[in-house]
Amino acid sequence: MRTRKFFSAAAVLGLLAGLGSTAIPAAEAATSVPRPDHTLVVIMENHSYNEIIGDTTDAPYINSLAQQGANFTSSFAVSHPSEPNYLALFSGSTQGLTSDSCPHTYTTGSLGAEALSAGFGFSGYSESMPSQGYTGCTSGEYARKHNPWVNYSTIPTTDNKTFAQFPAAASYSTLPTLSFVVPNLLDDMHDGTIAQGDTWLKNNIDSYAQWAKAHNSLLVVTWDEDDSSQSNQIPTLFVGAGVKPGAYSENITHYSVLRTIEDAYGLGHLGSSASANPITDIWSGGSTGSVTLSTPANQSSTVGTAASLQLQATDTAGGTLNYTATGLPAGLSINTGTGLINGTPTTAGTSSVTVTATDSTGPSSSATFTWTVAGSGGGCTAAQLLGNPGFETGKAAPWTATAGVINSDTSSEPAHSGSWDAWLDGYGSPHTDTLAQKVTIPATCVNATLTYWLHVDTGKTGSTAADTLTLSDGSSTLATYSNLNANSGYTQETVNLSGDIGKTVTLTFTGTEDGNQQTSFVLDDTALNVS
Repeated sequence: MRTRKFFSAAAVLGLLAGLGSTAIPAAEAATSVPRPDHTLVVIMENHSYNEIIGDTTDAPYINSLAQQGANFTSSFAVSHPSEPNYLALFSGSTQGLTSDSCPHTYTTGSLGAEALSAGFGFSGYSESMPSQGYTGCTSGEYARKHNPWVNYSTIPTTDNKTFAQFPAAASYSTLPTLSFVVPNLLDDMHDGTIAQGDTWLKNNIDSYAQWAKAHNSLLVVTWDEDDSSQSNQIPTLFVGAGVKPGAYSENITHYSVLRTIEDAYGLGHLGSSASANPITDIWSGGSTGSVTLSTPANQSSTVGTAASLQLQATDTAGGTLNYTATGLPAGLSINTGTGLINGTPTTAGTSSVTVTATDSTGPSSSATFTWTVAGSGGGCTAAQLLGNPGFETGKAAPWTATAGVINSDTSSEPAHSGSWDAWLDGYGSPHTDTLAQKVTIPATCVNATLTYWLHVDTGKTGSTAADTLTLSDGSSTLATYSNLNANSGYTQETVNLSGDIGKTVTLTFTGTEDGNQQTSFVLDDTALNVS
């Protein structure tokens, strides 16, 4: 930090009526549990059913989600405190645990291990866990007591993931068949408010909830236990493809949810799930078949030359297939009835294309691949396009920068290499710094990649992204960092600029501080490589 900055020290029925839910009797139960392509289970913390369902002031999103799917009005946890409930949902047993103690290691069966051994994928994602495979009991707002899969030696450490590894909305099809997500202690409502947890679910899970409806997938949102105010009655919601929206009154527990997931994938019944009833009355009774879309190889084409690709899908659902595609290069389109993509590309660049085949009875399957379109002539000379990429001239040009950004104070913020870097913010007061350079990316190139080394240090604590660094190309934000990305050294960041091929753009880094403790964003050794 700078001397002008500060160095960091390191009435349930009435509520349901208000929701407008339709009560659906158990007599309408289907005879089996359908198999979703993906199932995601999200576990929240320490609130009773009546605290959440019906509270449209503090939990507007959760209550809207309850209207979109199956809302279980008699769902119960199996124990107190938290940890035994996580184990019950994941393994069919509390493992004799009556506390939130840590650590524990179990060699008995678990849902994750069952899924993996049956050939299905599994991953657990924990918010604020410091690294993949982490086995510590606590770290900041992360608590191992809320992460059951880390306790099982039969689950690979690579499947114990951070929430930062959870795929973006465009890549939900890459999720394993079965996933669990646990927010951190603030966002799961354990230490944070109901409103905070509701906002977190809306910002981080709603896109999956909407995607699941169109992609034969399922979202389960449940709570580990209540707050000891309602006989351990908790909210539990199922949302997704084939789920009939409404309020369901049958008694269910964590073991019922586990049994339902096991039956969906033909897995064995763990512990107390063997005597629990699967949930069968919420399904629309549509086809139990499935659609499998083959992932195309990455495609290469040339501007002005006709191109085509025939999608291939197998369908056991018995309906009619419909094909869609997003991200196609300009000039290409898809025949929704046959799955043939064809046309004549008009613009060079690399696109991420997602294709989906959907049976008219509901099941669907998606795949993602890249389509690279080369320029029609002239070729592309591989080059690095940025001027003064390591700031070693001691001046900004051809960058434009706020006064004081170009820095040689290596005792406070050392460069990644050489003697100079670009130091944005770090004042500990409301402040904005910018660093920008205009560059033209030749239309004849097919690859354009921006790299830079970034170091972040901060005096802030907690889990709020208060100070930010953004990178934009003038029309869209390409990357965002915050005080939460603080690290002890530099990390190399990579941004794909293929979408800017053939354009003149101004790459702009903007650092903004809110004034409550400093955050420094330090850049060095930038490069924009084209080929």
